[in-house]
Order: sequence, then C-alpha cells, then structure tokens
Amino acid sequence: MDEEIPGRLSTYVRRPARALLPGSPARAPLPRRIGDFFLIRFLKALPDDLADAVAALLDPFERAARLIGRLFHGPALRGGWGSEAGRFALALHGFHWTRWHAETRGPRGTFTATPGKITVRPPWGRGDPARESRSAVCALRAVPALLRRPARVDLLFADGSWLSLRMNTRADAVRLRALLRP
Repeated sequence: MDEEIPGRLSTYVRRPARALLPGSPARAPLPRRIGDFFLIRFLKALPDDLADAVAALLDPFERAARLIGRLFHGPALRGGWGSEAGRFALALHGFHWTRWHAETRGPRGTFTATPGKITVRPPWGRGDPARESRSAVCALRAVPALLRRPARVDLLFADGSWLSLRMNTRADAVRLRALLRP
C-alpha cells in the first residue's frame, strides 16, 4: 500500500460557493441566518456559556486575520473552480461536506503520490482502498525561494491552474515533494 501523508487544503483558499459543494442543502431560512450573525450568537450565549460568547464575539477578528494572512502568504488557488485545481479542491470539500457539512480550517485528507500524479482520500477509514478518492495529474509548482513556506506544497496542474496544500509537518511536506518529483 502507498504511503498516505495527512494534510489539508490551504486555509488561504477561499471557500467555494454553497451551490458548488456536492450534495449541498438548500440555503438556510432568513431567521436562521440572522441567528448565525456573530453579535446575535454572542447575546444568546452570554447567559449560558461565557466561553462560547467570547468565541462568537471573536469570530470577525478571526476572519480578518485569515484575510490578512492571505495577503502575506499569497494566493493559494489559481484557475477558478472550473479548472483542474478547482475540481481537486471541490473534491476535498466534498469529502467533508457530505460528512460534517462544514470545515472551517481547510478540508483535510490523506495524500498519496507518484511522479506526476496525486491522489487524495478522506481522512476517515484509513487503509480502506474501497473508499472514495480523487486523482489528478500534476507536478510541483516552482516557487521563488523567498516565498516558499516549509509546510506548503504547491501543485501545478496540466491546464496551468495551481493549488496550495498545507501539510501537518515540514517532514510531511518534504515527503510529498519527494514522491511527486520525477
């Protein structure tokens, strides 16, 4: 069996529109969407649990920090959702959407690679070859030395689109890069 390396889609890839996610349910009704607003969640959680209230209040700051991080780390997806990189990212989101409905820190998966090809599988049920997977033909994207991140792996697809993965450790990123090199 091939070596499976745990990782996830970079947190700096924008989340796809709800309609693009496989098996996405209908949009939530307006009262539910208003109830999900951070200030309403803060006021509802305040009498019960102070930790949840503070987490709800800090939500906009976490989103702003992610946007600022995207500025410093650069883009993580080029080519849009219709490109090969976008379809690969949607497959990763699809594993999580059908199982948990949302993943806020970038959908996780396990990656196996051979020179010129990468396969991603959902993280649950490790070692089961019958579980769903998505394969794509890709190569390593050349990144200038000043912009390289130790745990980031950039994949270049045949149509010119590219995608950034965030591995759990630097060693995992080095192993995945070594497996993808011809």
